[in-house]
Amino acid sequence: MNTGCFDEVISRRGTNCAKYDEMDEKYGEDILHCGVADMDFHAPEPIREACRKVTDHGIYGYTNLPSCYPAVVGEWIRREYGCRVEDEWILFSPRINIGLNMAVETFTKPGDRIIVHTPAYPALTDAVNKHGRIMIGSPLEWDGTRWSMNFDALESKMDASVKMMILCNPHNPTGRVWEAEDLKAVESFCLRHELFLLSDEIHADIIREGRRFCSILSLSEPMRKRMIVYQSVTKTFNIPGIMFSNMIIPDDSMRQAMKATVDREGFHNPNIFAAAVIKPAYQECGPWKEELNRCLDENMSLLAGYLKEHMPLFELREPEGTFLAWIDYRKTGMTEAQIVKFFGLWKFFLEEAKVSVYEGSHFGEAGLGFIRLNAAVPKRVLEEILDRTGNAYSLRFSGKE
Repeated sequence: MNTGCFDEVISRRGTNCAKYDEMDEKYGEDILHCGVADMDFHAPEPIREACRKVTDHGIYGYTNLPSCYPAVVGEWIRREYGCRVEDEWILFSPRINIGLNMAVETFTKPGDRIIVHTPAYPALTDAVNKHGRIMIGSPLEWDGTRWSMNFDALESKMDASVKMMILCNPHNPTGRVWEAEDLKAVESFCLRHELFLLSDEIHADIIREGRRFCSILSLSEPMRKRMIVYQSVTKTFNIPGIMFSNMIIPDDSMRQAMKATVDREGFHNPNIFAAAVIKPAYQECGPWKEELNRCLDENMSLLAGYLKEHMPLFELREPEGTFLAWIDYRKTGMTEAQIVKFFGLWKFFLEEAKVSVYEGSHFGEAGLGFIRLNAAVPKRVLEEILDRTGNAYSLRFSGKE
């Protein structure tokens, strides 16, 4: 497919867009927004054509999942991740965070404790805290080159009240892609403590060159009896507004329990656009994904090189997956309290650079000293983001490196 679709600068304002319209209301229209995690690229043409056909038909009634749904999803998982999956394992959920919430409600009770690796995407912590469960934060550790999980430190926090672990792979916000050895350690820990394991794998298709995604579906039969995998190509093809995701549940008893929850909550039907795009997304858009990853690799390399040369007090902890840059600014000597104004506005970025990002505290205490920047934009836009922040950096930090 033509890579030109990744170069086109597309205005998204005036479309009820969370990344621009909502952020404009908060920060102003003269700001370049790099916080919300969707991409500024057109979706692949087969998906757009499927949506046009729905629109042109003119009747937008109730819908069911297409009959091909489990087969096309299963084939994608087998082909892209090399994992065994049976069609009957696959259940529909509109969004992954809805599926996570349903699993927490189904397999734990109020007062139970649930492990989440921190810093953490807020939807994961919300799935715990908003249901009266208690989160055990397990901070990731940086060894100078990569992030790692510390299971030795977790052991001291374990007791009979701990019932579940929620994994994020690739990890948001750090971008760490867990390898087979890491997942074996997760498996060993969960089986030893008889934990359920939920894995949010929404960024599974967005992997940097030289890395390979490994799903928990690759784990052993005993672990498959206690797991749910959450997968979706809505991030992959930049269609999160067309809500559909998959819950892969190998164990029949867990699957039946989740089916009952899905039916009770009324989340078993897709919207009309989701029903239309499922088949072309999984069957026709693979080449587009490969071009996307090449574009994102180039953007991340551009960002890394610019920071190293022009903004050395800001250090990119290079992601292995996702399109999200996790940047350490602690060498600047600034803290959130110093650079955040009232209402959580960032003085350095918003007033001086005219760029909005997500502050690290958005991802919990373990995120303090970091920002998250969305690099999934056309190269020309990324260059403007870097020019703005670089100029602000020169004015504030010149001679302080």
